[in-house]
Amino acid sequence: MAARTLTQYLLDVGRPDERRNDYTHILSAVAVTMKLTAAMVSRGPLILDAATQAASPTRRDVNRALRRLTTKTLLAQTEDIEPLAAISVAGSQAIRPVSPTGRYLLLFEGLHGVGNLADNLPAGSVFSVLELPPHDGPVTEQDFLQPGTAQVAAGISLYGSRTVLVLTTGTGVDGFTLDRDVGNFVLTHPQLRIPAEADVFSINAADAPHWPAPVKRYVEECVLGVDGPRGHDFKMRWNASALVGAFRVLNSGGLFLVPDTGRTSGWLAPVLHNAAPLAMLAEQAGGAASTGGRRVLEVVPGTLDERGPIFLGSAGEVARLERYVEEHEQGRDEEFEHPLFHNRTLFAD
Repeated sequence: MAARTLTQYLLDVGRPDERRNDYTHILSAVAVTMKLTAAMVSRGPLILDAATQAASPTRRDVNRALRRLTTKTLLAQTEDIEPLAAISVAGSQAIRPVSPTGRYLLLFEGLHGVGNLADNLPAGSVFSVLELPPHDGPVTEQDFLQPGTAQVAAGISLYGSRTVLVLTTGTGVDGFTLDRDVGNFVLTHPQLRIPAEADVFSINAADAPHWPAPVKRYVEECVLGVDGPRGHDFKMRWNASALVGAFRVLNSGGLFLVPDTGRTSGWLAPVLHNAAPLAMLAEQAGGAASTGGRRVLEVVPGTLDERGPIFLGSAGEVARLERYVEEHEQGRDEEFEHPLFHNRTLFAD
């Protein structure tokens, strides 16, 4: 049987509920944007014009150009889509209207983890589709401020050794690989399921002195491995990208952790443009995503750029982290010691 392409896949989106089929043009436009972005990313500094290249551009010049071109590409691909009311692009407060009769909203981050590109590591794109609440007048910021449970579709794409697209329309998660020979995404990972058990966790160790106590407890137990309470060894992975972390979780399970360190310089996940679509993918693949105290999908942001913690991965691992948070809040972990995070190691409090 011939491999199923994304185009064929999208023709079936909405069946037997044909009412949902009217946002497939949005998904198709996003997929085309991702294909074009993959081509631009693969060129690196060559994407700049000759005059800029002659001036020895910095990585910031390249990254800025790629971000700008990705956004420009998305807007060009979506400008005539009647069902699309408006777009919110990560990092911008501007609401970009598309169709006055549209019933959907699109949230998009064109290049997440763009700093990885200078080291030839993966970067990615992430998107989310919401229904426009009924009202009169132009689309406003308030229309986008919906809980993640309101999403009708979400997905990510990674630009690495191969370009992959992971997509959900509310009926599971499917993974596609870009076949450059034919110029189309091909279904290669149907109905992805996050493994219930895994030996991988991902967290930024540079923030260790500032992790909340429940996170320190979780990480210490993993680091202790077979000699600790978990009874087996764990591997730690970190690529400074929520999209890479989410993709690894979808394939290999485990837990991706972005805790609130309380530092103004710390990175937290943008709720609308990152956390909500990643949480939808995780839950649709049998996993979970939490802030530590509640489902990420239940969070209603107050602004377009609101950020928060996210713990995403295998349902059991997320539940364990939530339990540690609850026990800490109730003072029931007071006797638990964290030797890895005191002055006996580099993880100094």
